[in-house]
Amino acid sequence: MAYLTLGSRTAVGAADTTGTNTGNWTVSFPPNVLAITETEFEVYKIVITGGSAAASFNVYVDAQQWDTAIYPAGNSWDPQQPMIVRYGQTIYFYLNSAATDGHKPKVTIWLRYQPELSQIFGVS
Repeated sequence: MAYLTLGSRTAVGAADTTGTNTGNWTVSFPPNVLAITETEFEVYKIVITGGSAAASFNVYVDAQQWDTAIYPAGNSWDPQQPMIVRYGQTIYFYLNSAATDGHKPKVTIWLRYQPELSQIFGVS
């Protein structure tokens, strides 16, 4: 099956407002930032920069943890199995470093989808 790109999206960290990562940096990609109408799509590449060199981070889709990684000061992630996201979901990056540390993280994600899946399920 061929993939079509949905481009990239970039977001910067802010003090957590979810209650899940209180006092620390959180980078979020809510549906309005993702701006995708496909029923299901993949995050196949992530680059995170700017975070504290001593920090680590967890990746969530809504309330479900998907991955954990270290070194958000310059981390590139290209998984063998891309992260599947569905329409209406939010992607979160929860860093374990204080939002007052002066190291504001920036995350860029690359998205793609398989148009054949929309045709199979009769959705777009």
